[in-house]
Amino acid sequence: MISGIVSFCLRRRWLMVSIFFGIFIFGVYSASQLSVDAYPDISDTTVQVITTYPGHAAEEVEKQITIPLERELNGVPDLKIMRSKSTFALSIIQMVFQEGTDDYFARQRVQERVNNVTLPPNVQAGLAPLTSANGEIYRFTLQSRLRSPRELRDINNWVVFPAFKQVPGVVDVDPFGGENYQYQVIVDPDKLAKYGLFVPNVISAISSNNVNAGGGKLNRGEQAFVVRGLGAITDPKDIGNIVITQKNGTPVFVRDIGEVVQGALPRQGILGFNNNDDAVSGIVGRQPLKGAGRSAQKSRGAQFQDPSEGR
Repeated sequence: MISGIVSFCLRRRWLMVSIFFGIFIFGVYSASQLSVDAYPDISDTTVQVITTYPGHAAEEVEKQITIPLERELNGVPDLKIMRSKSTFALSIIQMVFQEGTDDYFARQRVQERVNNVTLPPNVQAGLAPLTSANGEIYRFTLQSRLRSPRELRDINNWVVFPAFKQVPGVVDVDPFGGENYQYQVIVDPDKLAKYGLFVPNVISAISSNNVNAGGGKLNRGEQAFVVRGLGAITDPKDIGNIVITQKNGTPVFVRDIGEVVQGALPRQGILGFNNNDDAVSGIVGRQPLKGAGRSAQKSRGAQFQDPSEGR
């Protein structure tokens, strides 16, 4: 049989050459249509439940956040493994599901269970973005000789991140490095004692005075005017003009007990890149695509230069 096939190919060699040439052209065309490397993602379906509990130790986070969530999440359909980690002010529960479980099915079931848990006041558990262990597709850094790490982080948050998240398939961008803006009130302990105040009094006054309120409508003939109260803080001076209390009919303002400054959130780490000891960077994550034709891109590096440096 084999000799017959060989004889047929030799007698019709131009036909065989044409067939192989056509297969070659089709292969080149198919390869040109692949924008990314195609390979299967063998990672399991995972869902992460992340909860922040600011100012509390790992032991309190474990007792009040992690354990109640674990007890409720036990028994989720198709659940294979559940791991948890409690650190200062942070609880992370990672759930691994059986092979073949749909991502959205798993996330929906987990969210339903999380909603049934009663957590401490002002604490809410959330799900991590839908991605996988192979979801990292891009790394970048922002560099400038004219801007500070705080300014670069601000550009990263308000310019670069929204642009990346508009790309189809991108689910999240994780920031690293830099400083986040924060308006701070540096209180004077002597002035607090002078007016008989405490730090919680200052915090409560600022929180309650940073809100807008609706007042309905005011009818004037055939017209109606919308009534609303504007109390949201729009300028650092507004913080200083907030009334904390009154003494003998005289109001005591925030500016009377301290100074309003522009600072940054406390940093828990720092990012270094090449010779830069305080860099600003980010990692772009994509949405997982299940199946043998699942596509992914290799991690690459990119640097965004400040356009103003060339001026």
